[in-house]
Formats: sequence, structure tokens, C-alpha cells
Amino acid sequence: MLLKYFHIYGLACGLVPAPLDKFSKFSKASRTYLIYTACFQGLLLVLLPFTFPRYMYDASYMRRNLVLQWAFSLTNITRIIAMLTGFFLTWGKRTKLIALEKALLAHCLECRDLEDDSTGFLKLRQRIHGLLRQQFFLLNVHVVVAALLLTRIDKDQEFSYHLMILVHVLQFAYIVIMTASLYVIHSLLLWQQERVNLALQDLCSALNHEERNSLVLSRTIATESLQVMRHLFQLHSENRRLLREIFKELDVPIAMLLLKMFVTNVNLVYHGVQFGNHSIETTIFTRILGQLVVISHYWSAILLMNILDDLTQTSGPKTGHILKQFSHLELVKRDFQLQLELFSDHLRCHPATYKVCGLFVLSKQTSLVYFFFVLVQVLVLIQFDMKDK
Repeated sequence: MLLKYFHIYGLACGLVPAPLDKFSKFSKASRTYLIYTACFQGLLLVLLPFTFPRYMYDASYMRRNLVLQWAFSLTNITRIIAMLTGFFLTWGKRTKLIALEKALLAHCLECRDLEDDSTGFLKLRQRIHGLLRQQFFLLNVHVVVAALLLTRIDKDQEFSYHLMILVHVLQFAYIVIMTASLYVIHSLLLWQQERVNLALQDLCSALNHEERNSLVLSRTIATESLQVMRHLFQLHSENRRLLREIFKELDVPIAMLLLKMFVTNVNLVYHGVQFGNHSIETTIFTRILGQLVVISHYWSAILLMNILDDLTQTSGPKTGHILKQFSHLELVKRDFQLQLELFSDHLRCHPATYKVCGLFVLSKQTSLVYFFFVLVQVLVLIQFDMKDK
């Protein structure tokens, strides 16, 4: 059900290349959907000039603070760049995205057949559902809280002020849904990889049980175990291939979203400092809204970084550790050992490491360095602000 809601949100923003049909399959985008997407994205383009209203620079709380004005402008610019990459992605690579969606859906259906009623698969299902619920909750909180906070900037009822709120909410909703779509795609890939890992663990346990209770493996068990291993190898290879293809097609949008996230972090932390030293007048309500914005932003960022790290840094070594548990089996046939070696070689030669635009490896360590870099930038801005005063 949650996946359907994410799909509806993606359709509303024109981010899904083609809607699902009544058989839950992707087909060519209808003319109606293409016209709606063009109109919605055209509206966002038309409203771009209202992203930078003179009101915010001349009559708002930041009128006497150049650093706040600079942060406001840079945040808007990076948001617009990320939004434009989403436009280009949905129009320039629509055919490739539809093919990837079909392949991902087929891969999920194949991996679903691996599940049974065991505790491992039940816990995995609950874990993925819990992550998706968190992301869906944060998606809605993001948009609602940001809209409420924008309405509290000033009490004036000017047309430009209300138009600025509308433009920022639309842009913000587009970026938040775009980030959530990225999170859902990688959550699905992680889910399928973990299903394969659990199936490998079950196969290893079954063969260990046979070795403890038999002097030799029967031909039936040997044949079935070889077929299962080959099938799991195919699923693993397809998962890695899909991951590489998705990173390749979404490389620039991911980079722009990370850049936007970095600038937003600087803006949020600097605003937090200004609120803390009472440089900006606030009420209890706006303080609560500001805290909710910060919490929801960092919560969402942590979820995204964790899912990417689990997919690129953790799942591969976890699969390798499971494959090592097959090495002590003595009764398996030569064909099974060759298949195991092929699986291990493929895992070693095709790591899931992701470099953002070929510049740096995305991992938890990189995210931590990035967070401390944000703090350094904020300290520099505070010193500049104090010098300016």
C-alpha cells in the first residue's frame, strides 16, 4: 500500500516516466499523462522568477543580514538546479527509465518467490516496511511544516508574499518527492538483495544439516542445491546490474540532490545559530516549526545515507561472508563448488561501490566528513557575520 502512495506522489509531480496499468505493469506513457507532466513542469518553470522576491531581501527578517540573503539565494539556486535535472531525467531518459522500471518490477517478483514464513523473511519484511513508513511520514511532515513556517515569516498580506509561498512549497514538494522516489528505488533493491542473502543462508543451513546426518548427498539433493545456487547467482547478478544501471542514469540527479542537501544543511545550521542568539525574532510556534524542519531534514538525510551505505558498502561483504560458510562443506559435488567459485568471483569483480559523478565514494564515512565540513562552513559564516556587524 505504501508503494502505491509513493507511486501516486510521483505521478502528481510527473517524476514517474509511465504510470502502472490495471495489471500493475509499466507501459508507454499515455498522451494525457505526458500533457499533465508538461503542464505541471511548465508551471514550475514559469514561476521560477518568483523564487527570488524583492520582499525577502528588502522587508523580511534577513534584510540586514547579507549572510542570510546569500544562504537564501544559494539554497534556492541549488533547489532549482536539482529540479531541472529531474525535468531532464523524465523527458530525456523516459524510454530508459521505463525499461529499468520494468526490469526492477520483474526482479522484485522473482525475488518474492524466495520468501517463506520463516522468521528471517518476516523480520526483513517488517524492517523494509518500517523504513518506507518512516520515509512516507517524513515526506508529508517536510512539506506541511515548511509551508507553515513560510507563512510565519511575516504578517503582511502582500500578493508577492503569498506567491512566494506557493512557489517555494511547489518546488520543495517536488524535491522532497524526488528524494523519496530515490529512497524507495534503493530500498527495493536492498530488499531483493537481502532476500537473496537469506535464501543463501537457508541453503547453507540445509546442506550443513544433510552433512551432519548423511555420509553422502543424494543425487536429488545435489541437483536441487546446484539449481538453487545457480538461481540465486542469477538473481544476485541481476540485482547488481540494476544497481549499476540506476546509478548510471541517476548519477547527475543524485549529485544535485546531495549538493542541495549540503547547502540546505548550511542554511539550517546557520539559521539555528541565529535563532539561538535571538538575532531573529521568533515565537514559540515558529521555534517549534523550525525544530521540526531541522529534525525532519536530518532524519530524512540519515535514512537516505543509511540505505545507500547498506546497498553499496554492507550488502556485498555480507553476501561474501555467507558464501564463505559453504567452503567447509565436503559432500557437495564438483559442479556445486564451481558454481560457488563463480559466485565468489563475480562478487569480488563487481563491487557495488558508488562514486558520485566519479568524484568521491558515497558511504557513512563520507557523510560524517561532509557533516563536519558543514559545521566548518557555518563557523566561517558566523565569523564573517560578526565582522560585518
